[in-house]
Amino acid sequence: MKATRIAVVVPCFNDGATVGETVDSIREDEPLEIIVVDDGSTDAPTIALLDRLSAEGRIQLVRQPNGGVAAALRAGFEAAATEYVFVLASDDLADAGALAALADALDGSPRHDFAYGHSHHFGDVDFVRRAAPWNPWILLYSNLWEATCLFRRGSVNAVGGFPSNSGYEDWDLFMALAEHDSEGLLVDRLVFHYRIHGGGRINPNVRSRFREHYATLRSTHAALFAREPELRRRYPLPLWSRLLYRLQLAVGLHLPPGLIRPLLDFKRRLRPLVGWVDAARR
Repeated sequence: MKATRIAVVVPCFNDGATVGETVDSIREDEPLEIIVVDDGSTDAPTIALLDRLSAEGRIQLVRQPNGGVAAALRAGFEAAATEYVFVLASDDLADAGALAALADALDGSPRHDFAYGHSHHFGDVDFVRRAAPWNPWILLYSNLWEATCLFRRGSVNAVGGFPSNSGYEDWDLFMALAEHDSEGLLVDRLVFHYRIHGGGRINPNVRSRFREHYATLRSTHAALFAREPELRRRYPLPLWSRLLYRLQLAVGLHLPPGLIRPLLDFKRRLRPLVGWVDAARR
């Protein structure tokens, strides 16, 4: 019998309203490990639902005191016994068959450490966001990539796993991978459905402290920032594109904290237009 190659890690904190639908969405024509990490939920319906899913054998349930998303993801990676691990938020949905497609792509390309694809944003909005090709130079100024990727478990463990207390765990992880010359593989297909509700997922306190968190990223990944000239040569972009990334970062760093959240909310409202433009290009 062929060994299971994919685990799905779902961090959960009081997400009983959506996590059942998330688990139901994970449908593949091969066996999977589905690991739900209960990060200290206090909501009785959530706890009961996770207990039931575990008793039915549908998930492997890991429980721990509340430590945040990064801590939950680290626990999930530790519990996984597979070569590949897919990260899925407890209010998002996987696209049927997507995980096998990503795993097949990584099987065929040993030099890549993670694979990802496009996302359908739904809820308060409705559009498809086409993912950008991997470019570590862009990471110095902006993070265009979601952590909803299929990772080689060994590659993430080699950089210390999901970082904590950075404010931007996804960005921090991708910088760590880039420092180790890890490469991401863009697979041209829909991979997951990203639920938008309320004011978005970034904590308002994190938004208002963007300057501080970005300074932490620069300090933690000083070696990567020192390679900016090399990355600029290895990952070419038009001059106007580079200038826009630098300008966007400069604006974010110099805006008064009270204006950062409204600006990010405005950018989020423009995303449907981006989706329509992408669709027209196709």
